[in-house]
Amino acid sequence: MTAARTPRSRTTRPRRAKAWRPAQRLGRSQMPFIGGESTGSYLRRLADLNGGIPDEEFWLMIGSPLRSGGMPSDPRYGDGYLNPAALERLAVMAGRNVDELQRALPNLRSHRLLGVDGPPVWDWPWDTPGCFLVRVCELCAGIKGTSLDAYLASDATWQVCARHGRWLDNRREPGTAALPLAALPEVITAHQLRLQLERRLGAGGRAMFADAYAIVSCWWNVPALNAPVWQARRRVLGRAGLDELRVAPLVFYPEAVFLTRMLAARERRRLRRTLTQGEDDAWLERIALLLEEWGAPAEGLDLVLIWAAHHPPLPQPRRTRQTRAATERPARGHHRQLPVHAPHTQQTLETTLDERSCLPWKLGQMITTELRPAPGGWSLRGRA
Repeated sequence: MTAARTPRSRTTRPRRAKAWRPAQRLGRSQMPFIGGESTGSYLRRLADLNGGIPDEEFWLMIGSPLRSGGMPSDPRYGDGYLNPAALERLAVMAGRNVDELQRALPNLRSHRLLGVDGPPVWDWPWDTPGCFLVRVCELCAGIKGTSLDAYLASDATWQVCARHGRWLDNRREPGTAALPLAALPEVITAHQLRLQLERRLGAGGRAMFADAYAIVSCWWNVPALNAPVWQARRRVLGRAGLDELRVAPLVFYPEAVFLTRMLAARERRRLRRTLTQGEDDAWLERIALLLEEWGAPAEGLDLVLIWAAHHPPLPQPRRTRQTRAATERPARGHHRQLPVHAPHTQQTLETTLDERSCLPWKLGQMITTELRPAPGGWSLRGRA
């Protein structure tokens, strides 16, 4: 009988990774993607598929920790980041190509990779720069064949599963499971419309949604500016609706998406340099009628005016052959690509939703029962 081994102290010698195994030995079958999943969540599922390899051992098969003593953590609360060489190794181990991984997993895209050349390395920081971790719809996870909690690397604290009609978010407390949306079909419809708009309009559409989301967030922050339908939707949610800050994005989502369409229509005219003062005035009148239709106070229009000041009409270029060729103008049509223009940049579009807007308002800030003044000297017409 072989004598039992005496366990080695981890403090005397660093633990070595298992020898890396080729894809045909590591992966018994190709694991299905969950679109938008975090890297840590995906790697945990991959390790589980291959016999439940412990996280510490599996990440050492991907590469070495960037920091001395670095360890993978819980995918519920953080995420791991790879350098290009570690991404290449993961692609082989997963039986996927790099492009597939980067399309499916946001934190593996080029701008999220560690800027470290050389051998494969990874890091697991305290926070998750550029994203929030949102729990995957349990029904979707079951379809993908996983019994583990999986997490999305989302640009907001929430997501919508249109397939199963569920509102997902990053809450971890007991009793904060996904919220069913069967009684609020307009939220699902709004989400589908938003995806359609962003797909057709491109980067400019994403910028316009961020601005609309900031405006409607500020309307929510000031109870006097709330639309009555928001409180009606909150009551439909029952007990979950008591957590107002949690459900706020859900209850004002339809209005935020509708406002996105309005902002995008004006932005297209602005970028085509055809926005006249008369057209701008007519556009503001339509926004005012929209607020009236929603039952929201007319003072909410002040926030839209502040947005318009951030997006002023552009001067008409001199009509010469050279300037006509050099001037970039979006194509005609409400659903053609909308380019990004100041005050937005391509860099700001890679940030989280609440950082993407050109406006400073964020959900949950400056909550007050008065229209004016608000904390910090802020007022609806700008800083006091």
